[in-house]
Amino acid sequence: MQKTILSLNCGSSSLKYNLFKVNKDNTVTGIIGGIAEEIGNCERSTMKFEINGEKTKYSIELPDHEDALKEMFGIFEKQDMPKETIAAIGHRVVHGGEKYNSSVLMTDEVIDEIRKLAPLAPLHNPQNLKGILVAEKLLPGVPNVAVFDTAFHSTIPEPAFRYAIPEDWYRKYLVRRYGFHGTSHLYVSRRAAVMLGKSHNDINCVTAHMGNGSSITKVVRGRSMDTSMGFTPLEGVIMGTRSGDLDPAIIGHVAHLMADEKNMELGAAYDEVMRMLNKESGLKGISGTNLMQDIREKALLNDAFSEGIVNIYAYRLAKYIGSYMATSDGCDAIVFTAGVGENEWYIRKRVLGMLEGFKFKVDDKKNRVRGEEVIFAAGEYNGNIISAMVIPTDEEVVIAYDTLFIGALGQEAPENYPFETA
Repeated sequence: MQKTILSLNCGSSSLKYNLFKVNKDNTVTGIIGGIAEEIGNCERSTMKFEINGEKTKYSIELPDHEDALKEMFGIFEKQDMPKETIAAIGHRVVHGGEKYNSSVLMTDEVIDEIRKLAPLAPLHNPQNLKGILVAEKLLPGVPNVAVFDTAFHSTIPEPAFRYAIPEDWYRKYLVRRYGFHGTSHLYVSRRAAVMLGKSHNDINCVTAHMGNGSSITKVVRGRSMDTSMGFTPLEGVIMGTRSGDLDPAIIGHVAHLMADEKNMELGAAYDEVMRMLNKESGLKGISGTNLMQDIREKALLNDAFSEGIVNIYAYRLAKYIGSYMATSDGCDAIVFTAGVGENEWYIRKRVLGMLEGFKFKVDDKKNRVRGEEVIFAAGEYNGNIISAMVIPTDEEVVIAYDTLFIGALGQEAPENYPFETA
């Protein structure tokens, strides 16, 4: 029977899934990918999946995540991939704290630790755990693997992860930089090494994961040395609905004013400020939309307001990228990935243009290529060439390989992934 690997990303009302077949040489090939949405809201819940480029979407009542998984199994069954083929299940888990520096086989101890880390990722870890528990219930005996978003950043040194705060905050409350999007930064940095004919242990680059959530990472000799997201995914560059960096005094200032203005309890006002910084800020806050393609289209039509938004957004990215390049012992590449990074040629060009000291020359034709790995510009740093490239990210394939090796084969995660080939 054909073996398969299932990767799951469980949210509060969604379940993203990808099924991979395991080839004879222990490589994996994606078969089915999809998402269940509006779980718990039966009037609006839907199931989406894609097979061989053909997309299907339909409405279906999904009272809970268990129902979503059962419906997913039905889709697999119709493709002659019944749930009995699943050799292991990989789960994206947002927060692994300081304890987990790699993907691990799920045990009761790991589950307890994920639960304990919930205060560090209250919007994610409890939901990730929900998917784990439902999968264990529906597929008893099948190994489950936790793939942590924070794991790739476990190599960040103390000068980069420590905040200048009271020592007790770090020791007792675990307040430090953790970083996120780790599987994406790992994947694109290793593919960048392949494109430049290097091993992943020999590349210095800056990876820019630019989507609705965005983070910039400094990679030195294949390891994360700094990253823009911090204690939570709120820190760093401007994102779709998250503010990114700001003066922390703003939070108390606005909360007090809001409490007085709206006759609210201060605690409720504080919660509302934090909600707005996560859900109503970023591009949405300053422009009214979190869709960069809409902003870019207007900017190209000489809309001054939209061009101003592009400049604000691009400058924050350039500031992080430039600082990471300047504090590295040489830089081989800047790698753009995720929704905005992969698809918005104008934003990439604006970012490189703001890195004035590196004198990037952009190949406009290559910069407009979409859906492919491409080197589209070159700059200089200390006499060395810096390549600017686009690499479509594939977090799911990293999850699949870690799950195959750890869960199905009983080994450690691969030192060299099969996708590290030309």
